[in-house]
Amino acid sequence: MTSDAHADSGPTDGDLMARVAAGDEAAFALVYDRTIDAVFGSVVRFLNNDREAAADIVQEAYLAVWRQADRYEPESGSLKGWILAIARNRAIDRLRAAARRPVIVHPSPTADGASETEAEERLFASGRPVMTPSEDGDPEATAARRWLTAVVRSALGGLSPQERQVLALAYDDGLSQSEIAARLGWPLGTVKTRTRRAFSTLRSLLEGVPDVAPVAFVPPEAAARASVEGDDDGSR
Repeated sequence: MTSDAHADSGPTDGDLMARVAAGDEAAFALVYDRTIDAVFGSVVRFLNNDREAAADIVQEAYLAVWRQADRYEPESGSLKGWILAIARNRAIDRLRAAARRPVIVHPSPTADGASETEAEERLFASGRPVMTPSEDGDPEATAARRWLTAVVRSALGGLSPQERQVLALAYDDGLSQSEIAARLGWPLGTVKTRTRRAFSTLRSLLEGVPDVAPVAFVPPEAAARASVEGDDDGSR
């Protein structure tokens, strides 16, 4: 099955965009329905939950999709990835216009004992551009990292609550699968199964999205355990 084939056996993304290029409004509506959650979710997170600005950007992006439908090439990547790239460019342009000279902040532990990671997350939430020392002087790298974070966080919304929970405990808290099982009171096999499903779902959701390597968002130690701890016991 090609990456743009849909699970409902409907038209492929390539077929849809060919119809859109011919002026088929019904095909355009289907393109919108297939992609809007990922596109709007990513843009609104990138803009720190400014839903009004996000709606404007998304409208501009889909207008470009309608006007430039003949430029879509299925062999170059997924349709969702192509639209996300359009939205990304417009979102970054909006960010540049809003702050001609972004404030560069190197996060450090705060007076209340927050870690560097926690301090950085607070700065992201406040809407202040953040750079690590390795990115100093490179606002393009900062914008790219911020967009990447937004896309991945949007993709996490496609997981079940249980799958998000096991990833949060593995990724944020650094727990092993045995520790997660103990924390949640679940059988170890259930934790393994939900972890693998979460990884698989994320890869599927992020497939074809430019500059995103899903494996980069899997905790290395958790990924290793998921692959070597063996089969689960069938619990769910």
